[in-house]
Amino acid sequence: MLVTNVFGYWPGFHDAEVRKLELKVTDDFVVGPDLIADIHAFEMTREVSSSGHYVLRNHVLVTIRFRGIDNLEIGGFNNQNALMGLRIEDIRARQLENVKFDVSFDSSWGVGAKFVCREVVVERVQPWEPEQ
Repeated sequence: MLVTNVFGYWPGFHDAEVRKLELKVTDDFVVGPDLIADIHAFEMTREVSSSGHYVLRNHVLVTIRFRGIDNLEIGGFNNQNALMGLRIEDIRARQLENVKFDVSFDSSWGVGAKFVCREVVVERVQPWEPEQ
């Protein structure tokens, strides 16, 4: 809901930048550890600036908590972590475990990650001023 309030839809996170990843052990050993991601997201318009670039708007920092992660594969984190997209697929109908989502941070440059998790929670969406 927080993300769709900004954009009017759930974005694909194309060209979004992962600013922070945090792995956190929880006290709930049944659920498992969390991965918390801060992602700079924005909306590309069809407008072109005087410099010839597409105009970007609605810059926000989205904090997403993935609860109960398992089978984590991660690599490539560096000073710029641009995504081709963020895929969150509901897999509850395909299996009997408590795992509910298959998640992929599809890398354009920098970090890429794949894992499954029990819950996806958008914790915060705040205005973001991108660095020039």
